[in-house]
Amino acid sequence: MPLAAYAGAFDTPDTGLDATLVKILIDYKTGRFRQAMKRFHNLVAARGLDPDVPLLKQQDRLSEESAPLIIIEMLGHMGHDTTLSPEAMWAYVDTISLFDPDDHVCHGAVYNMLLMIAFRRLDLSAGVEFGQLAIDSYRACGSDYLEGFIHLHLGFLNISAGDLVAAHRAVDAAGRCFNAAGAPICEMAMVTLVRWWIVAEATGRLPEAAALDPMQDALVHGEFWPETLLVLATLRFRVALASHDDAVLERHAALETLLRVRGMTDVLPAMQLLRDEFFYRVPRGTQHGMAALGLAERHMVLVMPNLTSMQVNWGDAAGDVPLRLARLQATQALLCGEQALQAGRFDEAAHHLLPTFEQIEAQGWTYLFSTAQQTFETFCAECRIRRRFVDRARHIRDAYLGPLAARERVDPVPPELTRAEYAVLCLLPDSTSNKALARMRGVSEATVKFHLKSIYAKLGVGRRRDAILAARRLGWIGQATSNGV
Repeated sequence: MPLAAYAGAFDTPDTGLDATLVKILIDYKTGRFRQAMKRFHNLVAARGLDPDVPLLKQQDRLSEESAPLIIIEMLGHMGHDTTLSPEAMWAYVDTISLFDPDDHVCHGAVYNMLLMIAFRRLDLSAGVEFGQLAIDSYRACGSDYLEGFIHLHLGFLNISAGDLVAAHRAVDAAGRCFNAAGAPICEMAMVTLVRWWIVAEATGRLPEAAALDPMQDALVHGEFWPETLLVLATLRFRVALASHDDAVLERHAALETLLRVRGMTDVLPAMQLLRDEFFYRVPRGTQHGMAALGLAERHMVLVMPNLTSMQVNWGDAAGDVPLRLARLQATQALLCGEQALQAGRFDEAAHHLLPTFEQIEAQGWTYLFSTAQQTFETFCAECRIRRRFVDRARHIRDAYLGPLAARERVDPVPPELTRAEYAVLCLLPDSTSNKALARMRGVSEATVKFHLKSIYAKLGVGRRRDAILAARRLGWIGQATSNGV
């Protein structure tokens, strides 16, 4: 059930096994990991077990009643980001089956955590296998809510593998399950957020900036997977880069604070990568003398990797980093192709870019292509000059570069305004005050006042109503307002 269902768990003085297990789970889910593990160690000792020895090695001292302690021990592996061997992973399944062969909830919980552990070590086949076993377990006990999380995790897994079609199916299934479980706000927000992520990868289309704030509010008031917040932060930065919105750094700091308060620190390096990419837009270690972050692949794939993010993270070594995921390998090949073009090595560039384009086209990774648009424009121009690969260059131009250029040409932002000013202007007729406008944009009231002052000066007016009328006369906004950029 949603976390809110256990709101009164700490009000009871009950110190029994079941009540303590619930308290441990709530501590863990709300980010109090150390407190959860402290309760766990105390409970293990109270049951006559050794808290310093893995429970798998104390099977002879376990009972059917105390077997669920195994699940909490696995939570400890998750919190410490422990890498388990395949043998150890299946040992947990065998142990819980020994004591609770018919407890589908316990089996589902074990499979769920093994799915997440497999994802963190990028063992995609094992993740899919554990995911299906978890779905079967939760269906056997009729828990739509728990099944929804499995589908959501499989959505993440398929995006990481580069299979956007399978990811879309998984997220749709998660939505159906959560709807059947009463449509809890936080969980439905996660479904919407991952759908936005898939759309961004498949079409290059990002969500409206105004839609991201209510999404953040929905997430922080419930139980969320920390990587989901990283997806939100990624979308925020991608939207901010497109609209030149420097205020995103304030909102990003708030997200980082939330992750620290809840103890979800394993995604903070990826959050730092987003911030550094926004600040510098240049390879780390070249101009600013900063060391690379050295993120794991599972972090890189969650920040919608592109040429810039790889360079910001790995600097000059980005082309040589060993990668396993196809999505990341394609990004790396684009980077190598770009560097070869810049060095005048056309044949080497073609060796990297042509097969990578075919892969991008086959997989539908439109966002990845859009981030390398300039590289492909340069390459196609070289193909025409050298009279080589002309047909393939023409296809790239007509099918991809042309539509991207057309989309840029119909940019609604008037040249007199910045994107941030235009976004404020579009929302002006629908806002009753600067405070309301600041809330709609997700910026400070001072930022709104700054943009309004500039807008009024450019329109030659002195108040809000006159600005709206002048903007409509100029055709900058219509009679029916839009949501801005």
